[in-house]
Amino acid sequence: MCDMSTQSLRELRANLGNVVRGVAYSGQEAIITDSGTEIAAIISIEDYERLHEHADVADALYLRQQRATAFQPLSMAEMLEMLGVDNSPRRVAA
Repeated sequence: MCDMSTQSLRELRANLGNVVRGVAYSGQEAIITDSGTEIAAIISIEDYERLHEHADVADALYLRQQRATAFQPLSMAEMLEMLGVDNSPRRVAA
């Protein structure tokens, strides 16, 4: 990512095509403001994909840690009881 530009919603409406092309070609992110408050960002597709890759890795690491520290196997009867499922034997009518 290069330098960051800031656009108000009003400026963005007038220059959307230029802003999006600038982000796409330069990798520069554009921060969008509304009444001076930062409300959104426009980023390149490469940065978007990179963020999702990092999020996927972080999720996988978190799940691995949870499985290693918190996983407790349950019997079928325990699972059904936790789910509130009646586990009593049923007679099948002939």
